[in-house]
Amino acid sequence: MLARMIAYAAAERLADGTRPRSFAALMELYEINYIYMRRLIPDLAQGSGTQEVSLSRDGVALRLEVLERSPYTTTVLLTHRFESEAGAESVPDLTVRVYHDARVAEAMAAGGRTTRDPAGSLRQRWASNRFLNRWLRFSLGEGHAFRLGVPDDPPGPA
Repeated sequence: MLARMIAYAAAERLADGTRPRSFAALMELYEINYIYMRRLIPDLAQGSGTQEVSLSRDGVALRLEVLERSPYTTTVLLTHRFESEAGAESVPDLTVRVYHDARVAEAMAAGGRTTRDPAGSLRQRWASNRFLNRWLRFSLGEGHAFRLGVPDDPPGPA
């Protein structure tokens, strides 16, 4: 199901009607994804939280887990978790790396499978990141937002 969702998102054309086929277009998509990630998680770069849940207006939970932090990047897992009698399912389960210094965000894995194959398929990266773009826009439209909390400033000289 996730593969079909990603393929559908990738089939979309840009606003000017063209299909992106260049590395430059992919970088532009990464920049737009960064803007949406910052709207969804404003304090991502300096926040101290590691797991949060955001409820939409309709009560659908979006889960955020910070997987890794470094001075210039933060890697997070974003997913919806659905419970049923058959068990729990996390969909779409995207791992996203945010590069704070470059101001870009890239889908690194979807459903546990990497989007960065050894061949460096531009098409595969475009599909995953276009899906991330659409999902972030949808999530923001549903009212999702996270507050990771900013650590207190150290006390200054008295």
